[in-house]
Amino acid sequence: MAKINTLNGYLCANGWEEALCQELVAAKAGEHFYSPAPGLVVGESSSAGLRYEPVFAGQWFPSCMEVEGESIADLIQALGNTLDPILDQNPLPWTLHCFTPDLYTEDSTYYEFLSGRSALLHEKFMQRMAKYRRRALEKYVDWSAIDEKRPCLLIQAVLVDTGYLWVSAAKRLKTESGRFVPFMRSNSPGSVAHDPQAPCRSYYKLEEAWQVAGIYPRKGEVCVDLGAAPGGWTWAALKRGARVVAVDFADLKPHVENHPHCEHSLENGYAFMPARTVDWMFCDMIVKPLATLGLLDRWLEQKACRKFVVNVKFRGKQPESILTAIEELRQKHQISHLIVKHLYYDRNEITLIGSL
Repeated sequence: MAKINTLNGYLCANGWEEALCQELVAAKAGEHFYSPAPGLVVGESSSAGLRYEPVFAGQWFPSCMEVEGESIADLIQALGNTLDPILDQNPLPWTLHCFTPDLYTEDSTYYEFLSGRSALLHEKFMQRMAKYRRRALEKYVDWSAIDEKRPCLLIQAVLVDTGYLWVSAAKRLKTESGRFVPFMRSNSPGSVAHDPQAPCRSYYKLEEAWQVAGIYPRKGEVCVDLGAAPGGWTWAALKRGARVVAVDFADLKPHVENHPHCEHSLENGYAFMPARTVDWMFCDMIVKPLATLGLLDRWLEQKACRKFVVNVKFRGKQPESILTAIEELRQKHQISHLIVKHLYYDRNEITLIGSL
C-alpha cells in the first residue's frame, strides 16, 4: 500500500541540499525543508513560495507525494493508485518523466544501483495505462515530443531507492523571473550539444546560462570576455556570429585566436574597461567572490554593457553572504532582469545572467 504525504519539492545537484534548504527558508518560501534523499529537497511551501526561483534548484517538484512498494509491480500499482484520480480529472495533454535525482548532478555515481530501473518503471507504468486506463492514455504525449508552449500536466517520478519514489503531477506556473516551471526538455540538465572544438569545459557553462535565460548574442553584437583564455566563452559567442574582445595575457586556442571576429587584447581582465558600451560582458575569472561582484559593480556604474554573464566562484557550500551581496547589487543598479543559478555545469560557483 502506498505511503503518501503531499509536499512541494525541488531537485538540486548532490551535495547542495543544505544550501538549498537554507536559501528557501531565508526567502520565506516556507518554514521547514529537508532532504529525504541526495538531490531532493521537500517542504511545505506556500503557493507564493513556489513562484520564488531558488538559486540552487535545478527543477521544481510541486505537490509531490511519497510512494513505496516492495517490488516494481507494487510500485506501479501504488503509482497508479496515486495518479489515477488526477488523470481522471485532467483535461490537458500529459507527459511522464521517470528519473533519479542525480539527473541534476554532473558526473554523479550515487544512484548507479538504480541504473535502468527508471526506464523500467516508465515502461511498466505505460503498459498498465494501456491495459487499464486507455481513455486517460489518449491524452498522453511523449516527454521528447511535448509542445512546451502549450499547457500540459507534467508528471515527474523520481526514483530514490529500489522500492521508494517521489511523484509530482502539476501544471506549469510562472516564477518571479517570468520563466515557466517545472522545466521541460529544452531545459534538461546536460542538454547542451557537445562541441569537439570547445576549448575547455567552461564553454558548456556559458551555453547553459544562455539556454536557461533564453537570450543569446546576436550576429554582429560586441562582447567582451574578461579572463578569456583558453577561449571557451569567446568561442561560444563567436559561433553565434558575435564579435569578441578576448581580454587575457594568456594564450587562446589557435582556432579561437585566428577567428576573424576575435580581437585578443593582452590586458588585465580585472582592470579592463571598454571605451564605449558593449552588448555583452562575460567573466569567468578565478578571483574571490566579492572581487567578482566588485568588477560587475564597476561595469554597471559605467554603463559599460547591456547584458552580462558572470560566474562567481566561492569556497565551501554555504554562500549565504554572497547571495546577499548579489541582491544588494541588483537593488543598487535596479537590474530589471537577473537570473542567479547554480547551473548543471557549475561546481563551487553560481552564475549571474542579467540585462539592463
